[in-house]
Parts: sequence; structure tokens; C-alpha cells
Amino acid sequence: MSPLKHDPIEDTAEYKAVIKYVEKELDQLLKDKPKGMGFCHIYWYEKKRILKEKYGIDWKSPAVMNPRVMFD
Repeated sequence: MSPLKHDPIEDTAEYKAVIKYVEKELDQLLKDKPKGMGFCHIYWYEKKRILKEKYGIDWKSPAVMNPRVMFD
């Protein structure tokens, strides 16, 4: 089985400079959401939104980068 693909934007200095702030914001935003099945999709949706709205970064989630993989 081949490894999962990730968005190459994650390797850029621009992304690396902001991701810790985005993750802190996500932790706060989603603190009351159940962390069970399907949570990753909510997390990725909000991550994509924050990266685009606040930093102008078009990020692709693991689900988009790996369309044949089922994420829960």
C-alpha cells in the first residue's frame, strides 16, 4: 500500500509559519465538538476555511488528496 498523499503546500515556509496558530484556533473553535467518527471532516473543513480566509492559503485536505481512501 502506498503512503497517503499530502498537499505540497504543507511543505512551504508560508504554511509552516502559520500552522501552529491555525491549530490553536482550531482547538478552541472545536473544543466542544465530539471527537468521534467524522470529526476529521469537520476539522479539515475549518482548517481549510481558516487558512484561506486569514492567510490566503488554498490547502487541500487528506480526503481531497486521497480520494480512494475512506476517512472516518
